[in-house]
Amino acid sequence: MIMKRIYLFLLAFSVLFTMRTTAQNQVGLIPISNPSFENWTTGNGYSVTVLFFPVSVYDNYTYPTGWNFPSYPVNESITYSGMTVNVNTNLPLLKVSNETAGVVDGSHALKMQSFMLSDIISSAVYSAASSSLDPVLTTTVYPTVLSTGEVDINQLLPMMYDITSNLGSMSQLLSALSTVDMNLLIDGGVPLNGAKPGRMTGYYKYTSAIGGDNGGVLMLGTKYNPTTHRREVVGGGYATNLTDTSVYTPFELVYFPHSVIDPSVPYVEADSLIIMMFSSANTTPQQGSALYLDNLQLWEQDTCSAVLTLSVDSVNTTYAELSWTYEGTPDHFEVEYGLQGFVPGSGTLSSVNNSYLSLAGLHPDTHYDVYVRCVCDNAIVGDWSMISFHTDTLPIMVEDTCSAVFNLHVINVDTMHATIGWGFEGNPDHFEAEYGLQGFTQGNGTPVGTSESFLYLSDLHPDTYYDVYVRCGCGNDLWGEWAMLTFHTDTLVTPVIVDTTGIHSYKVDDLIVYPNPANGQCVVHFAKEMPKVIRLYTIEGVLLQQKTPNAETFVLNLPSSGVFILSCEMKEGTITRKILNR
Repeated sequence: MIMKRIYLFLLAFSVLFTMRTTAQNQVGLIPISNPSFENWTTGNGYSVTVLFFPVSVYDNYTYPTGWNFPSYPVNESITYSGMTVNVNTNLPLLKVSNETAGVVDGSHALKMQSFMLSDIISSAVYSAASSSLDPVLTTTVYPTVLSTGEVDINQLLPMMYDITSNLGSMSQLLSALSTVDMNLLIDGGVPLNGAKPGRMTGYYKYTSAIGGDNGGVLMLGTKYNPTTHRREVVGGGYATNLTDTSVYTPFELVYFPHSVIDPSVPYVEADSLIIMMFSSANTTPQQGSALYLDNLQLWEQDTCSAVLTLSVDSVNTTYAELSWTYEGTPDHFEVEYGLQGFVPGSGTLSSVNNSYLSLAGLHPDTHYDVYVRCVCDNAIVGDWSMISFHTDTLPIMVEDTCSAVFNLHVINVDTMHATIGWGFEGNPDHFEAEYGLQGFTQGNGTPVGTSESFLYLSDLHPDTYYDVYVRCGCGNDLWGEWAMLTFHTDTLVTPVIVDTTGIHSYKVDDLIVYPNPANGQCVVHFAKEMPKVIRLYTIEGVLLQQKTPNAETFVLNLPSSGVFILSCEMKEGTITRKILNR
């Protein structure tokens, strides 16, 4: 009965995830121990002594090096040839063989078979002991299970019922698994060392003993939680439809973070991965069903870029038009909008094939938040980008009014600076702005006044979200409505920019360009060292100017409106800046 419970627990994982069989662009590989099963280890058999004669309980066995299997502790007294003999061993629960014919990679492959107790212990001992064993042990077919970590049966059994009682959905099961310390069940796994698992590929054959059986492969991402002191499951993937085929067939399973399956769960990046393989992955395994595996490969996660520039192009009392730019080739975009401050996941969600969207049926004089992100192949998504806007107020005949700012947007942002722009109507005298950390209460931020329709913010914190409020001032103490925008400063990571001219640069904070946006010219100042040469390119990479500066501060004339790249060749590398010229 205990061994059958072990099997049912392992089978419970099969409802976790679904298999993907489409090909993708290959990215970096994450090392797996013995992925093509080229190396094999011999385990020692076990025997007992009867009347001074050794009697084998089970013979020496082999298994692929680096892969682990469950062992069942046996401490039984059995009657053999009229004598009572004590059997005290850890019985290896596996039936595997080293295949060399027709393999895909290297010279070896793995064959795993489902078995009965009579298949793994000697026939003489089985005949003598079977009558005194629990009938469940002698009639149940067990799958061979191999894993990247060592399964601890004594720790697994007390937790089995808590997990199997939550198999109503993947979300419920993962929630149940998140409360379990996986170190108590499986010790070890594939260390990720900062890599993000994306998918596992390999080749398989399958032979069901009678028909209708199938094998499976499971991967579970785990992360140590220093608060709960547990190694928790934070995602995974599963392939269960490894069914009858006589030739090696490619398969693929995709890793999904728990947060993708259940959006209410925060994203947690796994630091290790558990891989488990089953010769039978259903409730009726067949004795002798065989799963063959070869050339397992664990690939890093494919990436999907974030939306770049999100802007509100026009707005009235009940209607707004938005557009955005992006990099790469996303499959489509997801847009979610709602009243300002709504929690993502509770708004109105749309799938969009174009990089623009019209929103109708809005309420007048209302603030809205809009989130947009790229969706790439295999349900990989980019980061959300957000913008807020305010619908127009229904016209009121008022003698003195001051319009609201509209199309509040980010022109440029880096680790410590941001340039914010906006549109307006009428003839305001000036503009009033206030900014601070995301969520700050107006009146507690940093006030800024300007007569221009843009604002340059400096001395910001890297990798930080900020809120900016802007309104028109029209004299006579008349003010327009506040417009709000949230933006995020860049992280302190040296980015690599590669364009068609082969320009290679990385960002440092020793170069100051102001004003940016510029109006025909800007001032360039080098804080620590003068460059050997500076070059001005168009955004497409066309070289416009090249010179050697003779002063730490000089004026740079810009030929036309648009976006330019300033490249400064230093002693140890290159500093670049994007410059917007109006």
